[in-house]
Formats: sequence, structure tokens, C-alpha cells
Amino acid sequence: MLKIALYNPLFDPAEFFERLSAFPDVRLTVAERDEDIAAAVDGAEILITGNRFYLPEPAALIRQHGRALRWLNFVTSGIDKAVNSGLPPNVIITNVAGLRAFAVAEHALALMLGLARHLRASEAARVKDEWVRDEISPLVTNLARRHLVVVGTGAIGQEIARMGKACGMRVTGISRSTTPLAPFDDLRPREALVEAARTADYLVVAALAGPQTDGMISRAVIDALPPTAFFVNIARGSLVEEPALLDALQAGRIAGAGLDVMETEPLPPGHPLWSMKNVLLTPHVGGAGDAGVSTAASLFIDNLQRWRAGQRLSNIVMETDGNRAT
Repeated sequence: MLKIALYNPLFDPAEFFERLSAFPDVRLTVAERDEDIAAAVDGAEILITGNRFYLPEPAALIRQHGRALRWLNFVTSGIDKAVNSGLPPNVIITNVAGLRAFAVAEHALALMLGLARHLRASEAARVKDEWVRDEISPLVTNLARRHLVVVGTGAIGQEIARMGKACGMRVTGISRSTTPLAPFDDLRPREALVEAARTADYLVVAALAGPQTDGMISRAVIDALPPTAFFVNIARGSLVEEPALLDALQAGRIAGAGLDVMETEPLPPGHPLWSMKNVLLTPHVGGAGDAGVSTAASLFIDNLQRWRAGQRLSNIVMETDGNRAT
């Protein structure tokens, strides 16, 4: 009997139960609370979990009691919180990168359009019953013929680029590789990020979080942005030197920012970002939505079949030696 544990509070396991019913020799045990983790992972070979709730306390329980674990399957793209909280040794890590790329890209586009069309100002006037057409019209800009710089050219970055191209933008990608990649007009190495920022109308961050990318949107990058540029982050707050971004926004050195992720989440009350008129904030909902072809469960089942056949898994982000997959 192959035991699989699932720990991801607020996550509905119904589809996993349904799909795993086709495997009579597989047993799925769900830990709904931290108190259930020890029994759930004891003897389990596989753990299905998510980044949001993989915090230090449950992580310690998973390491202590999940000594038989060999594979952790994350139903999220990010694993940064899990890495920081501590993973069990000698396990392979997979995620669902690309599953909701279209949704995150839509959200990036929504933030870009919201900034270009000054929707925050319109909404602020609406709640006061004020018609501010003459005040806002001169401020509105377009995406067409603007330069979009996308940091990160994975599935999400590619979707953002595709949508930007559909809006008539010129799109530059920043990546480790500069091999031509549709739909980018140009690809630049990470070392050229400051130079690319100097001509950006929109700088959108879509890179994975990790030791190589944390803090990559440095003060030098932010200071290189033109005063008419907008900054958008739908990746992780750790990629940005937040004090430098706050300084630029407060001083009006950039036009504004659209942020779905922040360095500290939830954003604390009284944080300067709450009150900035040139900032659009959303509460880390970029991947949300009701549309999709594949699901986390279907991707897991495909990988489970590979696992049982002794084949290499798809969507590996970390090898058993603890190194990031390449």
C-alpha cells in the first residue's frame, strides 16, 4: 500500500480523492490541521502540500514524522516559504509551475491597465460622487507603442509578453538565457537589467524567487526607471528592494506601481503602500480564477504514474540533493 499525505489547509481534496480512486493500492490521508500532521505523514512516501501554509511549525512536524517521505508535490508554483521553513532531506520537489500562468499574466495586465487608465483616481472620485473627466483625461496613457520589460521568461513571463504584444507593446525579456524566444522582441541577460530599465515604460517582475533572484530589483534598477515608468510585481516581494521602491514612489521618481505581492504578507496596517495614491494593491490573488484546462490533481496523477514506473517526474524544482533543478 502506497501512502500519500495531503497537508494544505483551506484546500479542497475532493478531486485528489476522486482521481486516486483509480489506484486501489494507494491511500490518501488528509491533515486538516497542524495537529493531524504527525499521523498523516507517518509512513507516507509522498506529501501533497502548498507553499502558503508550509510554515516553520508544520515544517518541523513534517521533518520529524515524515521520515519515509521521498517526494513533495506542491500545488503552488512558489516554494519559497517551504524552503525557508525547512524541507525534509533527500526528497524530490515538484510544483505546478505554468498551470495558472495565464491567470497571473491576466492579473499583471489588469494592473498595467489600471495604472495607465488611472483607475484608482476614478474610483476615489466615484465614492465621493465626483465626475472627474477633465482632471483624469490628460493623465491617461496607453499600452500601445510602449516598451514592456519582463523580468523572467518562464511560463508566466511568456504569457505576459504575449498579452503585451497583443496590446501593441514592444517587449524585452530579462533572463539567464538570451536564446530567441517567442513572443519577446528582444532578450537581455540579467546583467543588462539596469540598462533595460532605463528605457522601460513598464517593468514587470515574473521571475521565480530564490537565492539568485532575491533582491534583483535593486535600488540601481529602480533608480534607472524613467519618471514616467510603472512598476508591476506579480512574482514575490523578496525580489524587490522594497525601501528603494518606497523612496521612488514617495518622491515621484516613477509614475506608480501595481503590486500583487509584498515583502511582508499580509501587508501590515499603517504600511506606507496602503495610502500611496500612485499604487494599486491586490492581496496576492494573481493566480486566482475559475478558468483552466489542467488542474493540480491531474498534473499530480500524471506524475504519480511516472513515479510508479520509475520515470523522471515533470515540474521538478528541487532535486534530492537539495539543489535547484535546471
